[in-house]
Amino acid sequence: EHEFHTKNWSLRYASVAEPRVANGLRFDRRILVNRGDTVEEERRYSLGGHPGAVRLLEYANHAFAGTYADAIRLSQGTGKPPDVTATRRNGTVKYGAGLNFEQEITKDIGVFGRLGWNDGKTESFAFTAIDRLAQGGISITGAKWKRKNDVVASELIVSGLSAVHREYLALGGLDFLIGDGKLNYGTENIWESYYNARLFKGFSTTFDLQHIQNPAYN
Repeated sequence: EHEFHTKNWSLRYASVAEPRVANGLRFDRRILVNRGDTVEEERRYSLGGHPGAVRLLEYANHAFAGTYADAIRLSQGTGKPPDVTATRRNGTVKYGAGLNFEQEITKDIGVFGRLGWNDGKTESFAFTAIDRLAQGGISITGAKWKRKNDVVASELIVSGLSAVHREYLALGGLDFLIGDGKLNYGTENIWESYYNARLFKGFSTTFDLQHIQNPAYN
């Protein structure tokens, strides 16, 4: 991992190991064959005396992974659902990008947001299955009710899948996390709000509420 910083700019690069199999616990040590390459550019600024930042992330993950189109093609005429694991090969590349921003509006109010995109063609390989993402939220300190160390926040996240990924799941295919033999597609929408209260120095507690619509895109 490497980082370069100036007063208003930062550049970061990392090359890290990928799991041996989708969401697996053991890492693939063949770093020259399978790895995750990530670059992030950050710009810090001030608007009307209020700090903010914008970050652009690009990545290319090389893994022992399959593709949804190949899985669909191989299943045609067999009467069986597509299986992406049957198309795995070393060095398969999944690429994507993300855009993140955060901005202080007043001393006690800030907003934040994020957009995410990946090619949607390659097997979901780690953490979760999302091809398209939009997120926005607001964060407020408790200064107005004399709890300056408390924070209340709320956000909305909308996640989606690519067309070929949806087709794969609708035909009965499975990912390492999602799939039920069919798919009645809808974006997964998550609303979350929390209140973080400082009880005393070094100790806080949080109440969190989430509402999820169309979990696993059904």
